[in-house]
Amino acid sequence: MMLPFAEAQRIVLDNTPVVGREKVPLRQALGRVLAEEIVSGVDVPPWDNSAVDGFAVRVKDLKGASRQNPIVLRVVEEVPAGRVSLRPLGEGEAIRIMTGAAIPAGTEAVVMVEDTEAMEEDKVGILREVGVGANIRRRGEDLQAGSKVLAPGTVLGAAEIGVLASLNRGYVFVHRRPRVGILATGDELVEVGEARAPGQIVSSNTYTLTCQVEQCGGIPFDLGIAADRVDHLRERLREGLDCDLLITSGGVSMGEYDLVREALQGMPGEMKFWRVAMRPGMPTAFGLLDGKPFLGLPGNPVSSMVCFELFARPALLKMGGHTCLFRPSLLAVAQEEIRIKSGRRHFLRVRLERVGEEIRISLTGDQGSGILTSLVQAHGLAEIPEDTPLIRPGERVKVLLLDRGLTFLGREDRL
Repeated sequence: MMLPFAEAQRIVLDNTPVVGREKVPLRQALGRVLAEEIVSGVDVPPWDNSAVDGFAVRVKDLKGASRQNPIVLRVVEEVPAGRVSLRPLGEGEAIRIMTGAAIPAGTEAVVMVEDTEAMEEDKVGILREVGVGANIRRRGEDLQAGSKVLAPGTVLGAAEIGVLASLNRGYVFVHRRPRVGILATGDELVEVGEARAPGQIVSSNTYTLTCQVEQCGGIPFDLGIAADRVDHLRERLREGLDCDLLITSGGVSMGEYDLVREALQGMPGEMKFWRVAMRPGMPTAFGLLDGKPFLGLPGNPVSSMVCFELFARPALLKMGGHTCLFRPSLLAVAQEEIRIKSGRRHFLRVRLERVGEEIRISLTGDQGSGILTSLVQAHGLAEIPEDTPLIRPGERVKVLLLDRGLTFLGREDRL
């Protein structure tokens, strides 16, 4: 019996745990998922400071100032960033101040250097009036002590790393990167660079799955190629139990040499499903192997990659602490008639095309599950529901955006 796609995806996610956390140096935290709440222990900035290079002044001293009538003030001090004033500002005085320097006592505003003119060595001409607080960044303007800054589940980008640095956080707790064992199966497979006997092919799935795992933030572990022998397959599966997720490629269909089911029977665990009502990817299996999630993907290259996208990718993102688990999607207009077999959820490789304000799609060509180049050309996967055997030209279709599609649309939300 085939399980509906939506139910299969739910079962995978319901049985996928979030991995623990680890403490990493801030310089190594880019792209990681925060595993703690960040609360500011200080005000940022820690004091009132100048937003510009200029002169600290009292507003009342500038009345009537203009380019035609400069107000002359006596320059009594210079305060660069990193130093503080040694005296308060008095009547008729100005203090030369640099961007980021602490505001001297008695200062009401800062006049930009562009609105002044140099005069004698200890005097400056002010060429315009300014209001109280002009060009002053107030203490706590960015963050106030005790305020919540970053929530758990935040993906740490450049801005977040900068905020943490401003809080003097040299280390941060993030979710550990999930470890993923990848096992190819079948006597017909050889490694890249090995001599091929008649009937043998290169194990390309190992390479595509490794890349997909890394793109999700996981750490792939290549478990090699298991021969078509139950004992050898079982031995390799046991080697993968140190990982957080175990993925096999091939061997989960109903053929005489599809031995994953038999190999699993002698191991502790519980299989949740073996077949899914979808295309490509009907022979997809999932269960718990010694308490660890196990995902058996089809051996055909396209089926393997598509099923990874739909099952393994959201599972890995959940493991790594992400809260946004699924690919962005959009509705696009079909440019051609699309017929499918009802009763299965179909995921078709499509190209996007922008026509005016409209996004249109067309198939990449033959949708065979062994044509890997169809994914090279694909911007996305058109998701066709089980009860929709026919899509007519002009009808709208949901499209899951792959990385190439996000680039095409100028978007950057890869995760």
